[in-house]
Amino acid sequence: MNEAMTQARIVLDRIRLFARRANVYVRVEAYLLSISLRRFLRTRLRIGVAVALALALIIASIVGVTQLIATLTAPTPNPASAALIDSLPGGAVWNDQASSLLFGTNDTYEWSSHNLENEPGVQTMLRAANFTLVRTFIPDKASDATIQQRITTVEHVGAQCLAVLPNIDDISFNQHVVAYLGAHCLLYEFGNEPDFANIPVAHYLAQWNATIPLLKRINPSAKFIGPATSTSQADGDYMRQFLQGVKASHVLPDAISFHDYPCFNDSESSCLSKAGDFLARALAVRSLVKSVLGRELPVGITEWNYDPGNPPPGYGDSSSFITRFTTKAIEAMIAGGVVFACQFDAASYSGYGRLDLFNVKTGKARPQYYAMASLIQKYRPHTGAGGASASSALLSRNATVVCSSNDSGPGEPGALHDGKFGDWGFWQLADNVVPGWCAFHLTTHASSIILAWDSDYSFDYMSQTGLAPENYDIAVSANSTNGSDGSWRTVVSVRGNQARAREHLLNFTGMSWVKMIVRSGQLEASQPYIRIDEIEIYNAQQLGDDSFFFSGDSITGVAFDRYAEHSPSFADDMRSCAPTRYPLTIDGGFGGQSSLAAAQNINTWLAMNPDVHYWLLGWGTNDALENVSPAAFQANLQTAVTAILRHGDTPVIARIPYSAYTAPGLQAEIQRLNQVIDQVTTANGLIAGPDFYALFSAHPNYLGPDKIHPSDAGAVAMNALWFQTLHTRLGLTGAHCG
Repeated sequence: MNEAMTQARIVLDRIRLFARRANVYVRVEAYLLSISLRRFLRTRLRIGVAVALALALIIASIVGVTQLIATLTAPTPNPASAALIDSLPGGAVWNDQASSLLFGTNDTYEWSSHNLENEPGVQTMLRAANFTLVRTFIPDKASDATIQQRITTVEHVGAQCLAVLPNIDDISFNQHVVAYLGAHCLLYEFGNEPDFANIPVAHYLAQWNATIPLLKRINPSAKFIGPATSTSQADGDYMRQFLQGVKASHVLPDAISFHDYPCFNDSESSCLSKAGDFLARALAVRSLVKSVLGRELPVGITEWNYDPGNPPPGYGDSSSFITRFTTKAIEAMIAGGVVFACQFDAASYSGYGRLDLFNVKTGKARPQYYAMASLIQKYRPHTGAGGASASSALLSRNATVVCSSNDSGPGEPGALHDGKFGDWGFWQLADNVVPGWCAFHLTTHASSIILAWDSDYSFDYMSQTGLAPENYDIAVSANSTNGSDGSWRTVVSVRGNQARAREHLLNFTGMSWVKMIVRSGQLEASQPYIRIDEIEIYNAQQLGDDSFFFSGDSITGVAFDRYAEHSPSFADDMRSCAPTRYPLTIDGGFGGQSSLAAAQNINTWLAMNPDVHYWLLGWGTNDALENVSPAAFQANLQTAVTAILRHGDTPVIARIPYSAYTAPGLQAEIQRLNQVIDQVTTANGLIAGPDFYALFSAHPNYLGPDKIHPSDAGAVAMNALWFQTLHTRLGLTGAHCG
C-alpha cells in the first residue's frame, strides 16, 4: 500500500504542476485515494476478494444499508457561538446564527490587467452587496504604494481587511506591513498553504513563534491567524502538529484557517452533492482544536469554491449550478460553525476567470456574485430606515454624551450630536479653564471608528483666529461608566492645529467610550473661547468610501457649511436616497484663494484627513478674477489631482460657476479655465464633475446679491448637483437618487 501511495503521489505532483495557476491549488484527496485504491486492488488483492467486496457493496446498496449508515452518521449542526464571532474585528451575529464574516472574497495576485484593484465598478458592486471581508495578498517586498493600493481597495469595498503575509521568513518586511497598515487592517494570515509549499511544520512553527509576538507588539489589537493549510487536514499531521506546537510555545493563534475546494473534475451532480461537505470538515477542525488546545478558537475557510482546476469544469458558469452550490456551501458553513470565509476570488482571472465573481474583461458580475449577494440579503439583519438608524454608519446620534463641568456651551451636551450646524448650540470652553472634555458612550459594536469634529467659527478652513482647538487628544476606554472614571488610553494627540474641521480613524476593538480632550485654543482667537459645533462618530467599516472633502474658495465655504438655510445638504440628499448611508462631509472652503492655494496646501489637507476618499474640487473663480493664465491654472490643478491620486483617493473637479459680476472679460476667462478643467479631467481619467456654469447661467436667481456667491437656493442646488453627479458612482440608483 505504501508503494502504491508513493506512486500515486508522483502522479498527483505532476497533475498539480500543470493545474496550478493564480494561486489556485488542486485539492484531490479523493482522487488520490481512488488512484491508490485501484492500484492496491490491482497489485495486492486477489480477484475473489475484490469480487466479494464489489458484491458486498451492491448488496448493501440494494437493501439501503449505505443510506441508513449515512443518515445515522450525518454530522450534527453546531453553529458558532456569539463569543467566537464577536472575538474577531467586524464579527457580528447575523440571522440564523450566521457570522457576518462568512461573506468575504479574495483579492489574490493579479493575473489580468483588469482586476479588483483597478476596477471601481467592481468595488462599488461588492460594497453595494455588503461583502464584509476581503482577503488581500501582500506581495513579498511590496512597495508602500502597492500596500496602499491593496488596503485602499479593501476600504473602497467597505469590508474588513484580512491581509496575507505570504513569506513567513521575511520577519522585517512583515513587521513593516503591520506597522504601515495600523488600524486599517486588524486581521492577518501567516503564510499561505505552507503544507502544499513543502514547508515543514517544524519550520512554520519556528517562524510563527519568532514572528507573531513581534507583530502583536506592533499592533496589539490585530488578530493573527494560521496555519492556512491547503485542506482541512482535521485528521492529518500538519494541522495537528501546528496546534500541538503553539500549545507548547504558548504563542496561540487568534483563529484557525484552512482552504477547501470539495470537487475536482467531478460531474455536475457529484460536485453539487459535495457542497454540504464544508459542514463535516469544519466540525472536524473545531473538534481537533478543542481536543488539542482545550478550548475553541474561531475557525475560518479563507479560500473556497467548487473546484480548483485550471480551468475548472464549465458547469460552474451555470447560474443554476453555482447558485445551488454556493447556497448549500454557506448553509453548511453556518451549521459547521465557520466564523469567517472568503470565496475565491473576486476578479483576478483565477481558473481562467471561472472562479471569479466578475468577468475581468467586461466588468460584469457573474452568477456567483448574485448568489452571494442574495445570501447576504437573506442573513444580514435589517433594522429599519431613518437618517441615523441602528443600521447606518453614524454611531454618535444615538450615543450617550457626557461633558466635563467646565463646558459652558448652550444646549450641551445634546447639541454636540444633534446633526445641526451653525444653530448656536455648541460645546464651549473658556480659554482660561482648559482642559475640558466630552465623552461618547457607544452601544453599537465596531472594531474601528472615525471621529469627525466641526468648529465653524472661522470662514476659512485653516485660521489662527478661529475658535477651533489648537491642541487636543482623543482617548478610548472599555470600562468607564461616566466618561470620567475607568482606564483610558490616548490614541490621538494633535498639536498646532489650525483647521476648523478634521477626522481621525481609531482602533475601537473592545472599547465602548471615546473622549475628546481639548487642551488649548488658537493663540490669536477672535474670542476667548474654544467652540465645537458637532462631533460625528462613524463605524469605519460601514462608512466605507462615503467620505467627502469639499475643497475650494469662498463659494465652497458658503455652499457646503450644512447650515439649515443651505439644506438639504449633500449628506441629506444621500440619506434621502439611501437611509442607511450617512456620509462624512467636511467643508474645506478657503475665502479669497485661487488654485495656487490648492497646489500649495493639498498635501497638508490630505495628511490632516487621511481617511477621506472623495476630494471634490471647486477652484477657479478667483483665478478668473485674477486673470491667472490657463497654463498656471492647469499646473495647479494637476498638482492637486496628482497628490490625491497618489494618496489612493478620488478627485473630482467641478466646472467654475457662471457669474453675473460685471468685470471685463470675466465670462470668457471662466470659459477658458473650464476648458482646462475638462482637459485635466480627461487626461487623468477622472469622473466628470458637476457643471456649475450651466447651472447658474440657466438659473441666475441662484446667485446672491454680489452675483458671485450662491444664494441659499443656489447652495441647495450645488449640493444636489454634486450628488446627482456622483450617485451612480456610489452605487445608488433608486427612484429617489436622480
